[in-house]
Amino acid sequence: MLILAATPIGNLEDASPRLKRVLEEADHVYAEDTRQSGKLLKHLEVSRRLSSFHEHSGPGVLKHIGNQLEGGETVAYISDAGMPGISDPGYELVRTARELDVEVDVIPGPSAVINALVLSGLPNHGFCFMGFFPPKAEQRRLLVSRLELLDMTSIFFEGPSRIEQALAFLAETIPQTPIAVCREMTKLHQEVLRGTPSQVLGRLEMARGEFVLVIGPVIKAIDERDPKIRYHELLEKGMTPTNAVKMLARELRLPKREIYKMVIQ
Repeated sequence: MLILAATPIGNLEDASPRLKRVLEEADHVYAEDTRQSGKLLKHLEVSRRLSSFHEHSGPGVLKHIGNQLEGGETVAYISDAGMPGISDPGYELVRTARELDVEVDVIPGPSAVINALVLSGLPNHGFCFMGFFPPKAEQRRLLVSRLELLDMTSIFFEGPSRIEQALAFLAETIPQTPIAVCREMTKLHQEVLRGTPSQVLGRLEMARGEFVLVIGPVIKAIDERDPKIRYHELLEKGMTPTNAVKMLARELRLPKREIYKMVIQ
């Protein structure tokens, strides 16, 4: 059996008794970062050897794990923090197990993605997780267009060296869109900043630790004097007339019937 086990994203007290049992009983335990995971095992008073498996591991490591699974052994995998398989190579292990017809199980637990979504207070009836925020300007511009069409809350990881640059870009391109930045989640100095990109950027005092950036449904800055231009932009991007009117109504904060009058009559 392959077991992917969620680990605390900050506060080690979030570790479950089931996680401890799995780490004690599995034939082999692989970790994304053995040094980081060693702290968790010490907290849980679990004494055992950890093997390394991460995005830079060669194909030989994956094949070795496959041989262990095929031999009937139980392999557990934990990431640095949170749910394995989310922005780490856990999915490769699942794919290997499926190819070998080996059973896969998941030990549920903390997830930075879901934690940040709930803390943000942004709409969560529909959302998407998109990994790390793009580092290049052209990639970011394409992303904003994509988010505009998705019309839902989106979640990104970002590092301390780029978070201010990311917020400055959002302040320039989608200044009216509500966002949230979460830092040090579940820890003593947990911080959640909410507001427009410029408001959050102005309140960000410490660019340390790992960040989760949550962007609400995009509100694009438009010329309210001529909504017809915006309406036809949305049609050109593939939206139906009905959906284009709905988005325009939200952006201008006007009833849909008023939008119909503006763009159709």
